[in-house]
Amino acid sequence: MRFSEKISAAAQTNNSWLCVGLDPDIGKLPDHLKSDPGAILKFNKAIIDATADLVCAYKPNSAFYESLGRDGWSVLFETIKAVPDYIPVILDFKRGDIGNTAAMYAKSAYEILGVDAVTVSPYMGNDSIKPFTDYADKGVFVLCLTSNPSAVEIQKQLLSKENDDISDPSMVYHHMAGLALKWNRNKNIGLVVGATSPDELKEIRDIIDDDMPILIPGIGAQGGDLEQSIANGSNSNGQMAIINIARGVIYADYSERFAEKAREAAQNYQQNIAKFSGKKR
Repeated sequence: MRFSEKISAAAQTNNSWLCVGLDPDIGKLPDHLKSDPGAILKFNKAIIDATADLVCAYKPNSAFYESLGRDGWSVLFETIKAVPDYIPVILDFKRGDIGNTAAMYAKSAYEILGVDAVTVSPYMGNDSIKPFTDYADKGVFVLCLTSNPSAVEIQKQLLSKENDDISDPSMVYHHMAGLALKWNRNKNIGLVVGATSPDELKEIRDIIDDDMPILIPGIGAQGGDLEQSIANGSNSNGQMAIINIARGVIYADYSERFAEKAREAAQNYQQNIAKFSGKKR
């Protein structure tokens, strides 16, 4: 099954465009887990068990596992295995390198870990992205406009008319959205656009087509607005805006009831996403 089909099916089954970020920090885990050598995996499995009927995807960020040392790879692998088969896993690792190196990154993600999609950095151009998009049944989310404060230093820089054919005037993120359309020969590319730039999110959605998903981080702790993100990021059917929430769900509570509270937080997001998506339609 292609990634686009899998995430659409999961979204329909669970009536949800919520993606939960599995970014566990040992220092933020409930106290009763901190001394447990298997704490991270137990925490992740509890979150997954509590929220699996409320999401369209899970998104582990590889940095939180790499930082665990030699055991981190195993924890990540077991976390991915714990996700129900019908729910896609998006590995957030923002890779971007020359072709032969990118091919090894793609192999490690898709063939070894078995994830359904990845995030990538397009700074080095199409030859750093193509090894990922060549896996036609897998998803590739290209960084377009991120939610960090310093994004303006590159992504919001104005391009000269000679270098751009998207709009006039045009910024780097406009050009990136246009390039993603050109690169999307296998119809498996999506974009990453932060919720902290709602007006720009609408501009990007207007550039790309209805079938291209947008992964939207930055809601909650980073200050993005949920309703605006759905209105501006979803397609004409109120779909394809994948709302990523990590801290707002997994750290909803620090007691032994953490999984129960995570479910309550996820359910609140799921219901609001459905409500706002309905307004879009």
